[in-house]
Amino acid sequence: MFKSVPMNQIRNEFSWSKTRDEVFQTCPRQYYFRYYGHWGGWEKDAPERTKQIYILKNLKNRHMWAGEKVHECIQHTLRNLQRGIPVLEVDRIVSITLNQMREEFRSSRDGRYLVHPKTCALFEHEYNVEMDDAEWKRVADGVELCLRNFYRSETFSMLRELPRERWLEVETFSSFYLEGTKIWAVIDCSFRTEGGATIIDWKTGRGSESDISLQLACYGMYAINQWGFEAEKVKLIEYNLLTDQTVGFSISAGEIESAKAYIKGSIEDMQSLLADVENNVPKPERFFQKVTDEKIRDRCNFQKVCD
Repeated sequence: MFKSVPMNQIRNEFSWSKTRDEVFQTCPRQYYFRYYGHWGGWEKDAPERTKQIYILKNLKNRHMWAGEKVHECIQHTLRNLQRGIPVLEVDRIVSITLNQMREEFRSSRDGRYLVHPKTCALFEHEYNVEMDDAEWKRVADGVELCLRNFYRSETFSMLRELPRERWLEVETFSSFYLEGTKIWAVIDCSFRTEGGATIIDWKTGRGSESDISLQLACYGMYAINQWGFEAEKVKLIEYNLLTDQTVGFSISAGEIESAKAYIKGSIEDMQSLLADVENNVPKPERFFQKVTDEKIRDRCNFQKVCD
């Protein structure tokens, strides 16, 4: 019989991801809070500051929250398709999703996350960001538009007809190893093609990343390690659900080697701030420098603890 591991026995193991690298490059102090300072904050006897950091770590701004709800909805639909379960009508899907958002909004506004940290916690509520009802409605309208675009798209029609044996992964927090370090690559949707695989990445913002080469290379490395495909046989489709536009990309073996070199350097930089690399024990907080850019500080979850 499966037994869950007590939280106090979970080790904070070092791993690498594109998101972790972005946080590290943006602000080392923010990186410290997100990956080290929060650890143990779920314990009843944890220091108050650690508890606060743990709560702040779980904050998401309204745009992240909206994107998360869209991803959750699509994930549920695609997993139902994999299992042969009928998909609800789009009006019903939208209604369920918006009702969930209303409940989560009220929970966050009322500060329930301060007692139950795993419930919805919005940045705008924690930091009393002034926002009128029209702005919150724009958030909800954006979610509805993303969902309606998806369910009437050629992409969904294709996935709906996809034979079960061709499905690979849907919204999977996947990983592979690079010279002993765990590398995370979150797969939104993937399926087999002739001799290879296609990976679809959902986007819910108005803009697209100017350079997605590192993300694409991580997908390629994962496909090689997990599925045994050649890099050239892996195709990435970026589908912006808000604008209803898709863009296709491919990756070469040379680009993957360049990404590996970057990741190795990023890992070395991160581990240079560890007092004990083997056990992933960080140096004291003061070694993780704060940035002076006010725009970055104003968007940071950890303003209240960054003295």
